[in-house]
Amino acid sequence: MKKLLSILLAMLLALSLSAFALAEESPFAGGSGTEADPYQIATADQLLALAAAVNDGSAGGYAGVYFALTADIDLAGAAWQPIGHLDLADMSNMSVMFMGVLDGQGYTVSNVTFSSDYPVCGVGVVGINLGEVKNLNVKNVSISCTDDFSMAIGGVVGYNMGGSVSNVTLTGENSIAGVNCIGGIAGGNSSGFITNCTVEGTTIRVLGDNDFSSGRIVQADVAECGGLVIGGSLGGGIDKCTAQGKVVAEGNEPVGMGGIAGCLEMMDSVTNCTADVEITSAKGGHAIGGLCGYAGTHSDGNIIAEKEGVVTTQYPGIIDNCRVTVKMDVPGATHVGGLVGTGLFFFGEESAFRISNCSVKGSVAGAVTPGAVAGRAVNSVIDSCDTDVTLDGETLTADVGETAVPYESEDQGEEAAEDAA
Repeated sequence: MKKLLSILLAMLLALSLSAFALAEESPFAGGSGTEADPYQIATADQLLALAAAVNDGSAGGYAGVYFALTADIDLAGAAWQPIGHLDLADMSNMSVMFMGVLDGQGYTVSNVTFSSDYPVCGVGVVGINLGEVKNLNVKNVSISCTDDFSMAIGGVVGYNMGGSVSNVTLTGENSIAGVNCIGGIAGGNSSGFITNCTVEGTTIRVLGDNDFSSGRIVQADVAECGGLVIGGSLGGGIDKCTAQGKVVAEGNEPVGMGGIAGCLEMMDSVTNCTADVEITSAKGGHAIGGLCGYAGTHSDGNIIAEKEGVVTTQYPGIIDNCRVTVKMDVPGATHVGGLVGTGLFFFGEESAFRISNCSVKGSVAGAVTPGAVAGRAVNSVIDSCDTDVTLDGETLTADVGETAVPYESEDQGEEAAEDAA
């Protein structure tokens, strides 16, 4: 996941956005596309027109252009295509990604349905977001992407690529299934910020299989990263998000599952979040936590900036004022914690987090040496976390679990990989 995130982020930073001038005959209900006078979207056909113009490249991604919903929109029966996508034949083609501002103004987009059995990156209401999505309600989403190379599958935004998502809700009955980076608000997130978002009534399904029979547990790009708010993130931040629902793995040994997120890697801060989640993985797994599967930052920010294109400013990464209620059924899983699964071995060290003013209440069934707070916490600090967690019906007293091997990044470099072997 991280190699692709880094490539796309570098492309984003190199992009010089320019305003796009619409043709004289607008497909929208009104407006001129400025911040003071946004284009108005009042019907399903107008939302489909926005998606079509982004996806065929004719609108230049609507860079710097403003849109506002002026009514609830029901997409039942519509052949929905997400607003923006990644051109797998030409990943430098930014013109097919959404680069504008979409303001839902408190209105609801409902009954979003999408499925594919072919490779796809970025699926949701907005597929690829380099701009801003805000004040939007989404309800009753059914998305299924089954190809092994599909990634960034979200209920609202597929891939938040350096953009921002705020004041967004996902409610109703929602089922979101994919192989890599599956989330309720955002499937994938690269250096973007997600704030004040709410998820209810959502099931995240992590598909696919991993094989760690060699003994090393190395980050894979299949069966990876599922969470109710974010599937997988590299950098960025998350604040004031609330989630309720289920995260279910259907394959062998998934990695990265959590109530708020599967992965919050190199994210400086995770603050003021609440999760009420059931996590199920019948065939083992690694890096599983009630808040997030794995998290933390590296002590050498220059390495991360140079190798991954992500700027970090906090070490250890901050996890503060988060509240979790969790039920886990994860027989044979390792790197399991009530709050956080583990850090990640990356360029010579395990990423670290500092936990303060948090709480976790719940039960864990079947996990191997879990911790009430964290499954593994090398270099990390637990300042304060109230726990009430059971393991197979007995009180789990250890804050940090015991694991024999680290959870490793695939991008750590040859020398670091040899040291960890």
